[in-house]
Amino acid sequence: MKKWFALLMSCLAVGLVSGCGSDDEENGGSAETTEKPTEKPTDKPAGPKGVGKVAVSMKNTEYVPMDVKVKTGGTITWTNDDSFPHTVTKGSGPGPKFDSGTVDGGKTYEQKFSTPGKIDYVCTIHPNQTGTITVE
Repeated sequence: MKKWFALLMSCLAVGLVSGCGSDDEENGGSAETTEKPTEKPTDKPAGPKGVGKVAVSMKNTEYVPMDVKVKTGGTITWTNDDSFPHTVTKGSGPGPKFDSGTVDGGKTYEQKFSTPGKIDYVCTIHPNQTGTITVE
């Protein structure tokens, strides 16, 4: 009887351990899932080919991402995620000049780009805060 009880307890222990997963998930391994990953929206920061809508954050006195691509006719929206003001001001490049004026914390500025080429821009409040836009 003791042998059967020990065997039963061993089987239960093995079943519990294998049913609870492994340490791989905690150590950077991947867990098996039945959910399908969602695709990334195309209106986030631009990839290599550029997109029609691009989002840029002004955070920690930086433009994030610093270099973006947008399709001709596309729009970039800058969001000030800092608690202090920034600007988005064209420095050089093709197309008309643009200047957001002061963009306070939590506010946004949007600009449409119609002329292909590379544009350099800056925060006039923080001259080391720079970025580039490639309009394709």
